[in-house]
Amino acid sequence: MFKLYASCDPVYLREHAPALMASAAEANNNLHIHIINGEGEEIRFMDSLRQIWEKMTDAQLSYTWATQFAPSHNSSEQRTIFACDRFVTVADILQMDGQNSYLIIDVDCLIMKHIEEPSKSIGLFLRAPLPGSVGWENEGSKVAAGAVYYHQSAAPFAKQVAERIRKGPNAWFLDQIALNETYELNRHKYTFEKFTPEFMDWEFIDGTTIWTGKGPRKYNNPKYVAKKNEFNGKMI
Repeated sequence: MFKLYASCDPVYLREHAPALMASAAEANNNLHIHIINGEGEEIRFMDSLRQIWEKMTDAQLSYTWATQFAPSHNSSEQRTIFACDRFVTVADILQMDGQNSYLIIDVDCLIMKHIEEPSKSIGLFLRAPLPGSVGWENEGSKVAAGAVYYHQSAAPFAKQVAERIRKGPNAWFLDQIALNETYELNRHKYTFEKFTPEFMDWEFIDGTTIWTGKGPRKYNNPKYVAKKNEFNGKMI
């Protein structure tokens, strides 16, 4: 089974997951959400949203939770850990379940139309590095992490990405560094779907499949905010 996969802490769960869920339901895509440090309150919240979901679509909604990280006093480090979590946990799931394939997405993205499962083993959004960037940032910006597809057959690739993330350091772009390095090591071993700006964009262009809320745009872009509010209204 093909599923969309997102990971978030309890704060982002309440702030962004309802709109993501409504958009995925309208697009008729299966969705799995993993909650970092989730407890009873978050599970009850998801249970209540599931009831609305089931009235909107026949697609499947699933969720898991785990106490994975102690709070860090370094906010930048904590932000990186949370951003990387989805690539660590989905690798574990691929190893265990042996059945599902996943498109890993941002929890603050909106699914604007139905997503068909890619035909290749792995899907990556490869791009030119950020202009003027050097070193860590240059290498990390060669892959956008907002849409990454793993077929079940790519479980070893996913494991390599997770292992690279665990090596650190917990600095921003770590997930993209891990994806880029693993891609370079395996570029002739797997078949790759290369996602384009027509598939995912952060300028919120009509007709693209995924709108992902990069940085402050998720709060101050009128077009994104209006659409997010529209989806949120459907989960009340």
